[in-house]
Amino acid sequence: MPPEEPHARPPVLLHLPAFALAHLGRVARGTAKNAFAGQGLSSRAHFVLLCLDEYGELSQRELSDRIAMDRSDLVKLLDELERSGHVRRQPDPRDRRRHALVITAAGVEILKQGERILHQATDEILARLSTEQRVELHRLVLQALGVDQD
Repeated sequence: MPPEEPHARPPVLLHLPAFALAHLGRVARGTAKNAFAGQGLSSRAHFVLLCLDEYGELSQRELSDRIAMDRSDLVKLLDELERSGHVRRQPDPRDRRRHALVITAAGVEILKQGERILHQATDEILARLSTEQRVELHRLVLQALGVDQD
């Protein structure tokens, strides 16, 4: 799903930063979804695996909070990842009533594939921007989100 032509949305709306950003978000989600289609992984599953690879064992609640995903949606996704052998639920050593999520070796392998897919999707989404503009856009988005960039 390549970025659409600018005239596809009313200029009166595109002049509103909130609308333009929300629209870019929809384009990005659609492009990523299409890029992952048929690859045995979704962009949301990729984000889950990335967090587990980066942070190690996490509870479902911790993971849900980190990736800002509704807990019931996350449970369904985790069920799929567990069935595919990419994630393992195991007793949480900190709280025996809970389970800790762990990425498996198969999860680490498919994560590499997901990185390539996401990189290609990002190139497609931001095709009209130079490398410097992409870096600046990312920096500005993180700044607007209040993310410390040091």
